[in-house]
Amino acid sequence: MHEQESKNFRLLGHDPSAGFGGGSLVEVRRGHAYVGSTGWDGHEGFTVHDVTDPRAPRKVWQFIAPPGIRMHKLRLVGDGLLYVNSERLPGSTARAGLYVFDISRPAEPREVAFIDMPGSGPHRFGIDNARGLAFLPNDAEGWKKRVIWTLDIRNPLKPEVISIWGLPWQRAEGAALGNDPMPAETECTLHGPPMIRGDRMFAAFWGGGVAVIDCANLSDMKLAGHICWSPPFVGSTHTAWPIGDRPYLVVTDEARGKQNYWDSQFMWILDIRDEKNPVPVSTWFPERERYFNRGGRFGAHNILENIPGDGPWANTVFITYFNAGLRAVDVSDVLRPKEVGCFVPAQAEGARTIQSNDIGADEHGRLYLIDRWGAGMHIVEYTG
Repeated sequence: MHEQESKNFRLLGHDPSAGFGGGSLVEVRRGHAYVGSTGWDGHEGFTVHDVTDPRAPRKVWQFIAPPGIRMHKLRLVGDGLLYVNSERLPGSTARAGLYVFDISRPAEPREVAFIDMPGSGPHRFGIDNARGLAFLPNDAEGWKKRVIWTLDIRNPLKPEVISIWGLPWQRAEGAALGNDPMPAETECTLHGPPMIRGDRMFAAFWGGGVAVIDCANLSDMKLAGHICWSPPFVGSTHTAWPIGDRPYLVVTDEARGKQNYWDSQFMWILDIRDEKNPVPVSTWFPERERYFNRGGRFGAHNILENIPGDGPWANTVFITYFNAGLRAVDVSDVLRPKEVGCFVPAQAEGARTIQSNDIGADEHGRLYLIDRWGAGMHIVEYTG
């Protein structure tokens, strides 16, 4: 049992029912939080929470996934829709793709469409509402494992495929569709979500490193630069995100469930001034001696997918670190990342250890920390 740890964070509220206790992605709009489930207590699907009073969040709606499906990744689309993945669990033959829900009434989502996708369906997909694009890590014929599907979603109920692109060595003529939602450590498969800045796309490939992609023509994308540090480091590269407009990327390698690594699976910073030759310039991780043996995963997972170059959160990375909770890291000096805050929820007596999984934010600057092992959702403010 561990007490709450907090530096430069203030706890506002807690809802243990979010994601049926064990959640993944969270999106917040109009005073409501939508939380995908990891199936921690046997419930697949997602939950909806009224957070208009962040000190008293409450579940107001839920959706139970059909058998054989995980619905743990969800994204807001436009002003009134929600995409939720329908990813086949291993061995399942259930329908794979994206559910589309109308959330014009935030507490009463209404299913309005289903977008079929091949193979096991999309994993951690991304939405670029400004550009009217979706980026889906998904299987495709002629490719090994998941690659980037870029979709035009200006008509979000009937998206159109712009391109399917993967790393050149993922090409495999005649390759059948896979069904591998839980890839081995060494598999090269898109994780994501890919994102675009200017005419460059950045994408993290599990077991395959980081790609800088020339996306000036989305229908004819080209590899501009690439780096992979696995081996010698353990792979599972999860997220690659630029720091504002600066020529640097923050990259996370996801800690794995079967084994913790003392010297792998942390946060990196890449220098991409020469995009043909990305170079790691620093790494960061919290105090290993304090957390490594607490149980559960110790290592990086995801970040708040926005690292602004100016404003109150300039050059600040909010990163979930499983049993080390939520950390705030100042990357203004990319050679010397510095922790400036942390929030580790208390471990309830008799409960499994904290596993901080994902992080979201609302328009008020509140942060929504999601645990995958039963602690639900903590709503916090960053005060640093």
